[in-house]
Amino acid sequence: MRKVIVAICLLMLAFGSAMAQVRYGVNAGEGVQIDYSNPKVFEVADIKFTGLNVLDERALTSFAGIKVGDRIAIPGRQVSDAIKKLWNQGIIADVQFWLTKTEGDRAFIEVRITERPRILRYRVSGVGSGQASELEEQLNVKGKVASSALIKNSELVIKKYYIEKGFLNVAVKTEQNADSLLTDGVGLNFIVDTKGKVKINKIEFDGNEAFDDGRLKKALKNTKEKPRFWLINRLFEQVFNTRPNTIGDYFDSTYEVSNRDFKEFINDNVKLNFLKSSKFIEAQYKEDKNSLINFYNSKGYRDAEVVSDSVTKLNDDFINLDIKVDEGSRYYIRDIDWVGNFKYTDEFLTEKLGIEKGDVYNRQKIEQRTQFDNENGDDIMSLYQDDGYLFFSLEVVEVRAENDSIDLEMRMYEGEQATIKRIILKGNDRTSDHVVLREIRTLPGQKYSRRDLIRTIRELGQLGYFDPEQINPQPIPNIQEGTVDIIFTLVEKSSDQIQLSGGFGGPFGFVGTVGLSLNNFSVKNIGDWDKWRPYPSGDGQKLSLQVQSNGRRFRNYSMVFSEPWLGGRKPNNFTVSLNRTVNRSIDFFNDNEVLGFLKATGFSVGLGRRLTWPDDYFQVQNSIRYQLYEVSNFGNTLGFTSGRSHSLTFNTTISRSNIDQPTYPSYGSQFTFSINATPPWSVISPDDYNPEMTESERYKRVEYHKWMLDYSMFLPLGPKFVFNARAHLGFIGTYSSRTDSGPFERFLLGGNGLNGANNFIIGQDIIALRGYEDNVIDPVDPVTGFRGGIIYNKFTAELRYPVSKAPTSTIYLLAFGEAGNAWIDFSEYSPRDLFRSAGVGARVFLPAFGLLGIDWAYGFDSDDSLSPAVVGGSQVHFTIGQQIR
Repeated sequence: MRKVIVAICLLMLAFGSAMAQVRYGVNAGEGVQIDYSNPKVFEVADIKFTGLNVLDERALTSFAGIKVGDRIAIPGRQVSDAIKKLWNQGIIADVQFWLTKTEGDRAFIEVRITERPRILRYRVSGVGSGQASELEEQLNVKGKVASSALIKNSELVIKKYYIEKGFLNVAVKTEQNADSLLTDGVGLNFIVDTKGKVKINKIEFDGNEAFDDGRLKKALKNTKEKPRFWLINRLFEQVFNTRPNTIGDYFDSTYEVSNRDFKEFINDNVKLNFLKSSKFIEAQYKEDKNSLINFYNSKGYRDAEVVSDSVTKLNDDFINLDIKVDEGSRYYIRDIDWVGNFKYTDEFLTEKLGIEKGDVYNRQKIEQRTQFDNENGDDIMSLYQDDGYLFFSLEVVEVRAENDSIDLEMRMYEGEQATIKRIILKGNDRTSDHVVLREIRTLPGQKYSRRDLIRTIRELGQLGYFDPEQINPQPIPNIQEGTVDIIFTLVEKSSDQIQLSGGFGGPFGFVGTVGLSLNNFSVKNIGDWDKWRPYPSGDGQKLSLQVQSNGRRFRNYSMVFSEPWLGGRKPNNFTVSLNRTVNRSIDFFNDNEVLGFLKATGFSVGLGRRLTWPDDYFQVQNSIRYQLYEVSNFGNTLGFTSGRSHSLTFNTTISRSNIDQPTYPSYGSQFTFSINATPPWSVISPDDYNPEMTESERYKRVEYHKWMLDYSMFLPLGPKFVFNARAHLGFIGTYSSRTDSGPFERFLLGGNGLNGANNFIIGQDIIALRGYEDNVIDPVDPVTGFRGGIIYNKFTAELRYPVSKAPTSTIYLLAFGEAGNAWIDFSEYSPRDLFRSAGVGARVFLPAFGLLGIDWAYGFDSDDSLSPAVVGGSQVHFTIGQQIR
């Protein structure tokens, strides 16, 4: 009680000092007499405010509550109340009432105001520029009155910001600086002293019998102790200082210690906690107390609770946590009864539930097996809703709890199967409705299916036109009609990409690239100017244009167009592409004379479709490609120095993909198997092939068959990390012994698979292998002299961590290990003989530019038998526009 009285007195003293400058009386003007012992009632003839710079006189008159025509006693309560009302606005530093003149019972009043200064500028100092900018944005006090309440609230905002980050002792001081030009302006400087983060020294539990402290600490996900090395340091000192003769000198074998005592001793003296922070954040601590109870519930202790907890401050840097728990009794399931089920039998539902009589009572597992917490959709709720029972409900009731046993009753309402009535789209302002609707698997007239709804979310995310994190379908059921409307709320994002890049391509020198990928193109809207946004878009077609050049020596032009729904009714993917490449050999010392050239002109047409077997994640793509190579005095790049070569290739690709999204997949897998084959010319026309034929005649018609297999799997590890494993295999073969596999499509490994001189040489398949120079692994055929292997293996393992999943910039970090090699013949093939590397990297996906990446890798292996020799070591690789395969 004494403390309360002292506190009240201090508050009154502080309030009195703050109000000392406010005049509660009425001042008399010249020639005006005021009798303070005998107040007189006047009619207010005039009232004016003076000293105003920013404030509005009409607003102040309203605040004061006194206006012309009012009859007030001077001096009196009405004047004092008016002064208090003006002061309470917090915008006035001083206020004085003056009775300037009287005429009979008419009074003329002047209210002299001193305004509080306005904040013209402010800043946060003492912290990093990033945090300062974030805080200044939160405060947003520019132009406001610099009242004590505003300053105090601003300091509290700053303190709360840092307390949430673990700086419990943060201090904030505010400096006010008068403006040199404006007398009613002031600058504020919020000086922050974070004083370091407060960390947890030790966590101790009381009342726990079933589990030791160490096990309970694991249940606290984000509340961790500081690392401790006492035992390790003690042993270290003993070994290097006393140097006993035997290991037995460290231990007393006559003293028996229980397993629990030993665990507690280790827990108290050794804490190798490097991956988790030990800072104390109150919000996370509250969540962790709930996690602790959830842990107990999962082990059958349904009545467990945290009885009390306390935080003890050791010093400015460390605290101790003491948590007292009441575990209660451990319960087991004695009986499970199903009520209200007509579609499925009790036995089937019990088997589906996966919980048997006698099991430990696990509330979390029961919820997972009955509700939507099961990611695989293998729960009771999904069982019904995947078959149209949208109105299905299930309530788990504990009907009896005796001793250590619990009887459960599963009260179900199956309802009728719901039929989809309408599909409503919102947010697709740019993309046409039919592009969205053709990807939706829950169509009007069909039975409602939760599985199909989830699949639809995935399919829409795969389009790349919408933010996959914000695709939010909302079922609107109508129980009376037995129907449901589904509203898809979509948030569009840009999927188009511009490529402006440059790099050095070995002997080609600087090579510039300009590319444009329009991923939501529309041919039919070309003539409709109203639908140019800024180009004809909305039909989901793709148009890609690219130009590469370094002047006269190297130029490449390419165009690809694809229509994913040819005809508009079925997902038949039609693709057409054109390309033109020119490489010239230039004599720069003789007026840039062209010594030779290699030209390639080609086109391809493809048609793909979705399959329904083995499941509807499969697709098949068939295409035909023609390529004309023209060589004139250009070396032996294509097996001959001058001549023409025709390549007619048939391709079949079978693929399967069920990843959740293309930008940052977190689960699912991708599989691709492709065959590229030319006609077997040497079998069709064997007489055309003989040992005496020249190289230009032998390779006039390209002949080979190429097999490629790629597999990628994504596995979530906890709430953040994603593990990605990839395997790639390739083989090039011939049809007969009359000809070899030729120089075409051979495998070269090394670098990022994108840059380097060979990237601009036609007819090579560039495979990334980080940690080694670009395309350095290119074995030479001793017979023909062709570079590159006809068989290759590559294996990659990556651990990914997302920094940002925002559609405007997806950013993630990765650590990887990979190994690969290429061979010129099956006789040399050895899948264990691989060049290995490991490293770290980062990826940034920007909608306008695509994927940008940087990797640092270290190659562990070398091989001097190759020319040039393969040398491992430290390498930095950059990628633009596509993933490293």
